[in-house]
Amino acid sequence: MKTILLASSVALAAAAAPAFAQDTAPAPDAMSFTGPRAEIFGGWDRVGARARYDDGATRITEKGHKDGALGGALIGYDFPIGDRFVAGPLGSISFSTAKQCLYGADTIACVRPGREIEGGARFGAKMGNQALVYAKGAYVNGQIRATVADGFDYYHAHANRDGWRAGAGVEYALNRHAYLKAEYDYTRFKSFGADELGTPDTRVRFDRNQVLGGFGVRF
Repeated sequence: MKTILLASSVALAAAAAPAFAQDTAPAPDAMSFTGPRAEIFGGWDRVGARARYDDGATRITEKGHKDGALGGALIGYDFPIGDRFVAGPLGSISFSTAKQCLYGADTIACVRPGREIEGGARFGAKMGNQALVYAKGAYVNGQIRATVADGFDYYHAHANRDGWRAGAGVEYALNRHAYLKAEYDYTRFKSFGADELGTPDTRVRFDRNQVLGGFGVRF
């Protein structure tokens, strides 16, 4: 009887071993999210504008926004900070289809963003083995293109303006060399006098809200 019980126990243990090994197998190695990377991105872009016309006798303020599509490319480098965190610089260039027309006293000014250059950094925390949640901050230089009609003349001009950007997103590693991302960014540019855009006595301020998706590779 003891022999039969011993043989049965050995048989049960042998049958259970593969399942036990499968249940206790270690999880796949966590992605490092470090090193150089490059990506392309695109998404929704909302450009908001406020124009204030004041010639000393008349004061008019107009606000509005315009939606458009955005596309661009980015490069960056992430350094490890301990086992869980990463941080590093990034730079990008993007273009938008948004266009906004503003109305002042006897003046119509249509503006649209030109190329936009971003330089900044991000800080991220690993979530599980394949996800990275991050926040970013950046300096932005945006180009503004304008066409202005005042009833007598027609102007076309452009100007470059500085601003700042704050954003947050999540990156999901498909494997060690490819990833997807989703990101939200808010950008605000300094207000400026629009004389060089052909609109005297007017100050303009822009901001942008962007929801982006991207695909990237790590080297």
